[in-house]
Amino acid sequence: MSTERRLDPFTGRSVLVAPGRFGIGGTKPGGLPEPSDRRCPFCPGHEADTEATLARWPADGPWGVRVVANKFPVVAPGFEGAPGRHEVIVESPDHDADLADLDGAHLEALLRIWRDRVRALEADEAVEAVLLFRNRGRRAGSSQPHPHGQIAATGWVPSEVALRWSLARAHHAAHGETLGATELRREMAGPRLLRADERVASFCPFAPTRPFEVRFAPRVDGAFVDVSDATLVALAEHLGDAARRLRDRTRVRDFNLVLRLPPARERGPAATWHLDLLPRTGGDAGYELAGGEMIVVVTPEAAAEALAGSSG
Repeated sequence: MSTERRLDPFTGRSVLVAPGRFGIGGTKPGGLPEPSDRRCPFCPGHEADTEATLARWPADGPWGVRVVANKFPVVAPGFEGAPGRHEVIVESPDHDADLADLDGAHLEALLRIWRDRVRALEADEAVEAVLLFRNRGRRAGSSQPHPHGQIAATGWVPSEVALRWSLARAHHAAHGETLGATELRREMAGPRLLRADERVASFCPFAPTRPFEVRFAPRVDGAFVDVSDATLVALAEHLGDAARRLRDRTRVRDFNLVLRLPPARERGPAATWHLDLLPRTGGDAGYELAGGEMIVVVTPEAAAEALAGSSG
């Protein structure tokens, strides 16, 4: 099976889809980090071990989702050269839960908190970009086994966000539609589509950076901070379904979840967003570091076929 070079329109980077290298130098997922000797700061009853609560669900009674300031921030208001805010989203009181274990109501509440925290952070005029992500497993950079995500609000536009926004603006200027809309039109009738409804589509993207990568895209353009509750309900269904498929149909247990947003000050017709589920089976090796191109050993067409169908 030959290697195919594909271009990712969101970054301008090429990706090498090389199924003939499947199994060569492959590594198994690393699993969750070992619990530390100290008690878990994210478990119920240990709330005093974290910073103060910034948001929570539900509003009363035992919490199901809790947002706190990061005790070890990458960015903070007083950091010279790296101003910003860094928060942790504790996704469940269950220490051993994962996305695939959360029911629909819980996932919907989690996504509403995502939207509301992004909205609150982007409202700060000192914030230029918001990064929302989730690391699960050692190979994905997780240092804490309790399920959680993070939000970093930076006082500048990071280079990856700036690159993606530059290409999104250029695409809209050239074609009169968002880059997301163009991609959706290609994927909706193609072999990489996993599922779609009137609000959200999920698919294995044409030029993935990881085997079994899944993208969740809104069917209507607009800012994430303005997304409706109904769309978040649909997104929760897609996300939970894909997480269960990934768990049940592959051996991959480590992954990153990344919300792709434009810069905080950018609205306008070119703006769109999507969510990427990025399975992790090993670190980037010499070719990737030297050439800046990822090698993906499972074609997205094969990945979609493996993940397709009901999750059971």
